[in-house]
Amino acid sequence: MRSAFLTVAVFMLIPLGAVSSQAVQPRSGDRIRLTATPNALDNRIAHVLSVRSDSLFLLIAPAETLAVALAGVTRIEVSTGRQRHTLRGAGIGALIGVASGVVSGVVTGDDPPGSGWFRQTWEEKAVFDAVFLGAIGLVIGTVVGTLKVSDRWTSVPVGTARATPSLKVGRCGAWLGVAVSIPVLFK
Repeated sequence: MRSAFLTVAVFMLIPLGAVSSQAVQPRSGDRIRLTATPNALDNRIAHVLSVRSDSLFLLIAPAETLAVALAGVTRIEVSTGRQRHTLRGAGIGALIGVASGVVSGVVTGDDPPGSGWFRQTWEEKAVFDAVFLGAIGLVIGTVVGTLKVSDRWTSVPVGTARATPSLKVGRCGAWLGVAVSIPVLFK
């Protein structure tokens, strides 16, 4: 039983090395967000002109280029595309609409007796208003979410992290460990 557990644990740790070495690296033409202390760059968005082993050459503005030493870079993120927030907007809009409908039905209360042939209790009003306002909120939220477009950023580790699993078996039991090393960004 113990050996089966240890075998499963080792096979669960093996993908750590493969995943950690597959980091996104900035290439020429990529759009990046950069933080570098010597150049006073804090979350500055730029386009990569070229990459060297010790520096990045960036296009900051249409006519402004900048060379940044990798030794001073504290964070790099690469834009991996743009995304719309359609489902998130639809969910938020529907949630706000349903909540408003329930509150509206509860606050207005029961219709008084003799108020006509279509009399509703507060529960019926809450359900009707929740469905009606929820549908309106869903449509408005979908439109707003579709119009909102943002960048998708992938963080680039300053160095390629490697995780090496280790397993030590002794008389008193087994020890499972992971060794992590982080070398420089570019080789």
